[in-house]
Amino acid sequence: MPRKQLVIAIVFSATTLLVSGCAAGFNAATNTQRDSGNGRSIDIGSLQIRNATIVVDLADPTRATVLMTIINNDDAVAEILTGVEVADDVRVEEFLLITLPAKQVVNIGFDSEYRIALTGTAGFVPGQFLDVSFILKSGKSVPLSILINEKTGIYADIEIPARAAQPTPEPTPSAP
Repeated sequence: MPRKQLVIAIVFSATTLLVSGCAAGFNAATNTQRDSGNGRSIDIGSLQIRNATIVVDLADPTRATVLMTIINNDDAVAEILTGVEVADDVRVEEFLLITLPAKQVVNIGFDSEYRIALTGTAGFVPGQFLDVSFILKSGKSVPLSILINEKTGIYADIEIPARAAQPTPEPTPSAP
């Protein structure tokens, strides 16, 4: 009887080691960390765009803001974000050139002076995606399909820039 129990214990131990081995090693799924956050991420050359998302306040669904982090991993060369292209029914309301210094991290839209404000005639719908292309001075275009999120939960404190004031037209003098 003891010999039979010993054989069962050895078989059980070997089986346990073989089955648990699928999560071990350098390339195991348990050892790989993916980007955290709800946004889209992409690498283009030495630039990394992380957690790109769009936030809309349902009180005025025609206005939204882009949130993202850009990391420039180049040792010496700064890059400049020179433009943003969006769909025909969406307009870039607020955007200034954004310098991306070498070996620096730049936040856009949160904890930052940089803003990309969007307006859309049809309104932005949370859960849908918007195709956005970021244009770099080097001539590269970075297209992303970005998820639209409602300004609640982790996005509740996000500031969506106010609509830019439209210039009032000068009155035309009437003819005598």
